[in-house]
Amino acid sequence: MKGALSSNTPQDRKTPLFGSRGLSLRWKFPLLLAGLLLCTVGVLSTLVLIGIQSNQKNQIENTLKRQSELIGLTIRQEYLAGNQKDPQQFMKLRATELAGQLGISSNMRIILYDATGQLSGDSLPVAPQVNVKQALTYALKGQIAYITAGSSVIYLSPIQGSDGLLGVVQLHLSIAEQQAFYQDIVHLLLGIGLSVLIISFVVGWLYIRKQTTDIGRLTQETHFISQGQYPPPHTTLFTRKDELGQLGDGIVQMGQMIAQSMNDLENEKQQLEQAVTKLTALEQLQKAFIGNISHELKTPITSIQAYADLLNMYGDDPTLVHEASESIAKETKRLIELIEDSIRLSLLEKYDFELQVTSVPLDKLLQDVAKRTQGKASTSGIDLQVQTVAVTLTTDPKHLMHILLNLLDNAVKYNRSDHGWIHLSNELYDHKTIIRISNSGAIIPEDQWENVFEPYATLSSDRARTGSGTGLGLPLARRLAERLQGKLYIKQSDLSGTEFVLELPL
Repeated sequence: MKGALSSNTPQDRKTPLFGSRGLSLRWKFPLLLAGLLLCTVGVLSTLVLIGIQSNQKNQIENTLKRQSELIGLTIRQEYLAGNQKDPQQFMKLRATELAGQLGISSNMRIILYDATGQLSGDSLPVAPQVNVKQALTYALKGQIAYITAGSSVIYLSPIQGSDGLLGVVQLHLSIAEQQAFYQDIVHLLLGIGLSVLIISFVVGWLYIRKQTTDIGRLTQETHFISQGQYPPPHTTLFTRKDELGQLGDGIVQMGQMIAQSMNDLENEKQQLEQAVTKLTALEQLQKAFIGNISHELKTPITSIQAYADLLNMYGDDPTLVHEASESIAKETKRLIELIEDSIRLSLLEKYDFELQVTSVPLDKLLQDVAKRTQGKASTSGIDLQVQTVAVTLTTDPKHLMHILLNLLDNAVKYNRSDHGWIHLSNELYDHKTIIRISNSGAIIPEDQWENVFEPYATLSSDRARTGSGTGLGLPLARRLAERLQGKLYIKQSDLSGTEFVLELPL
């Protein structure tokens, strides 16, 4: 810390930070941008070319289909108008003439086949032939077939007459112009894509270069801070107001706050030392807790064992059997309560259970608690009085009910045997509600007020627990009160008795 607070001169802060380590950001970002643009242009160009191909294919198919239909219509008309009714003989006599006429009118090479697949007429007889045997087989079956050979499309279509198949017409359509147009589009897209890629890369590189220069300055500043060289007060790294400018201001503030952070760390060290001391004290409390619970478990077990031995020796004594049964049942109940309260207290301290918070009318809840305790109080000859004020709390009603039932149960249990009383009330004070439970039992000495909230606490003989207590009710009630953001404590009652006070925020 001593070295960290030393001042810095401008010369101290001019050391180069780092050398080259792999590909820098000024290249990564432009390359990434170029890759994205290349992918985008490639996808768009592919879609455009696919669209052009599909459009050209549809136009060619439509053209050939129309021409084949016109040719078929012409041949059928000639066949019906002639005297020769044999389709094969008709094709043999007229195919050559018709092929020439149709070739001139359609501006395409026309080849005619008879119904057996024999060549009957060709508008360009000296032109080289293309092997269309497989496509011709399909056409003779009444199906349309076409193949692409170089820059031409060969289209074969059956010619149907009134008496059946007259033959097959073969059309040759040149697609050289369409192919040339397609190639021109390919070259155009390549040129545009390459130009956009180069321009975008250059613009991106220039922009990123400015950003990476500022990032490098920020990195250098953090290196200085890591070496204990902090920026002087009122230092400004950039004049820019964007995220990098804000980051630069934050780095400057960070450097100026590190010294204070070092002091905070020293304070935390002292707090940790205090925590270690507290942990040592808690270890001692844990040992005492184990001793107390061992004693609490041993007492009822010893009583049960004694009565069990007596029953073995005098099992024929009805009075003893009755007394032993009641005692064993009582001590067993106490053991179960002791174990359940120990588990509940342990879980509450170990786990942070979720509160079921809701709006609670406190006056109604206090009346409900009083009704639940009224029977036990009346049996013990205790007068239970309730005085409530209408208040609505936002809290966990289940936890609050457990606290109040525990306090009232203790008020009945440790009250005097004749003409005892319990007073339950609530009031509003300083944005919180205060619940008071006072009783006419023996007054707890002030030096024992905190001790009663410790598990298995032992008080003076006039306040000692009877066999029905576990010594965990009040500790559990205080833990629950703390979970509800409140507090539970003891004070001297204005009615000459002991008063338990539960404070809860509204």
